[in-house]
Amino acid sequence: MRNNMTEWILKNKKADVERLEQELGLSKAVCRVLANRGIAETTQAREYLQPRRAALYDASLLKNAEKAADILLRGIREGKRIRIIGDYDVDGVMATFLLYKALHVLGAFADYRIPDRIADGYGMNMRMVEEAERDEIALLLTCDNGIAAAEPIARAKELGMTVVVTDHHEIPCRKEGDTVCYELPPADVIVNPKQPGESTPQTGICGAMVAYKVVSLLLQKAEDLVTKEQREELLTELLVPVAFATVCDVMELNGENRVAVAKGLYRAGECCNPGIRALLAAYELEEKELTAYHAGFLLGPCFNAAGRLDTALLGLELLLCDNGAEAAKRAAHLKELNDTRKEMTLAATRQAVELAEEKLLATDAQVLVLYLPDCHESLAGIVAGRIRERFYRPTLVLTKGESCVKGSGRSIEGYSMFEKLSEQKELFLAFGGHPMAAGLSLPEENVALLEERLNAAAGLTEEDLTPKLYLDAVLPFSAISEELMEELNRLEPFGNGNPKPVFASSGVYVNGMRRIGKDGSSMRLQVTDTAGTSLTGLFFQDADGFEEYLTKEFGTAVVQELYRSRGNVRLTLAFSPSVDEFRGEKYPQIIISNYKKYVG
Repeated sequence: MRNNMTEWILKNKKADVERLEQELGLSKAVCRVLANRGIAETTQAREYLQPRRAALYDASLLKNAEKAADILLRGIREGKRIRIIGDYDVDGVMATFLLYKALHVLGAFADYRIPDRIADGYGMNMRMVEEAERDEIALLLTCDNGIAAAEPIARAKELGMTVVVTDHHEIPCRKEGDTVCYELPPADVIVNPKQPGESTPQTGICGAMVAYKVVSLLLQKAEDLVTKEQREELLTELLVPVAFATVCDVMELNGENRVAVAKGLYRAGECCNPGIRALLAAYELEEKELTAYHAGFLLGPCFNAAGRLDTALLGLELLLCDNGAEAAKRAAHLKELNDTRKEMTLAATRQAVELAEEKLLATDAQVLVLYLPDCHESLAGIVAGRIRERFYRPTLVLTKGESCVKGSGRSIEGYSMFEKLSEQKELFLAFGGHPMAAGLSLPEENVALLEERLNAAAGLTEEDLTPKLYLDAVLPFSAISEELMEELNRLEPFGNGNPKPVFASSGVYVNGMRRIGKDGSSMRLQVTDTAGTSLTGLFFQDADGFEEYLTKEFGTAVVQELYRSRGNVRLTLAFSPSVDEFRGEKYPQIIISNYKKYVG
């Protein structure tokens, strides 16, 4: 992200912060954060600070969830062969796991299939339907896919199979004048919070949460197959995969999503699942309190890496493994795959940055369409997300597949990628997604035309293309303490819809800096605020860009002095408080998220 383009906005929602301080016993800074999130009443704040599983919305409010549970229960009682068809990302793997686990507990004759990312592509396909017929499958149950699989589902129905779709993706549709016509597949029942007539209070839920709601109703109805105690224990355990999926699918962490993630991550830290325990051990997290960061940036990506570089079945088999020694081997392999994925992503991102910079120098492109033929197609979405963050443009990263070009897109607020791609659907062999992300395939000869049309129809204003940095409050360095961090940690889980609190300090003196990290891509700064409190500041995003900015604003000689710890430039910093522990001692520090020249 180019810092001089970012608009800094200090949030200051109206609220009686002093009353919150008194009644909650929390610091002013944390009460201000609560107020900025629209939590201005004490009762509301206590519910937010102490999420309860009972706060999950009634599953029966989800359209067709009860009908799906009835069909599944009838299939179990009649001994029908049930096949779960999942997806190769974290959400799909977690949804498959929880469905299989619940069906297994109920004695169902069930198995699962997950499509291969490269060979099959996304979702249920004709080959999988034909295989199901050969295997005498009576009931197909999708999770995290199926809403766009009209033809395979129609074929399954022709072959006499019952089809239950659980999904959360956008419903395929077409426009006839001003009327939107939804195109639902011919399944026996569709459970998808995006479909017309939905009544559940929170529609922005992941595929695993949709599956969890169906399972919760199924377990309630199967009173003769499972005790109340077993049901409650299983529903608590299955919040673990829902938590991972919700974080990794970037759902908004408010409402029931926040509850599911908070309870699920807590359970993950103490659960008995050998696979999860082994993965925690691989990252040395056994004794740590798990956060959304651990789920979204360390553990979850291991399941994605398996689906990207090998097969998603590796992740699913880890979750289903009941042998500790074998689970340890599987977890180590997933971690190795994820480490490899990180290196490949870094190389592809560098190439994409160069291409994006060339395009922006040569054109006024509002939508970045980057064709990287040699990039592993499974990494396109990750790279698109990083380019979107750096340049704040809707971004599509395309790669060369065996028979066509494939790609993924990531968007910005105010630009519905799914809608914009729908306007160009004649260019694609296939596409799908939602406003903030999409996947697609197209003939190579259509790449240039796609770029031309998307930019011609972008309609984005300068305001749309200006990233915004929202600040919770001005915070002196002296206020950063272990006690403050304990209070801030009560606001977890952080993520989309519930961002980590960001504070600001103006006129900060930078006294010295040095590169850190394996490749020197991060910075460690010594900083002092105007009250004279000094501490360490860590900047993990783009050390090269930070140095370039300082050179531009203050000159090469000043930057060289900073590297010798003899500098004294002044910046305004945006940061999140943190505490560093070294040899048993704890020290306050800040994690810098943005910066700009101080203008006194």
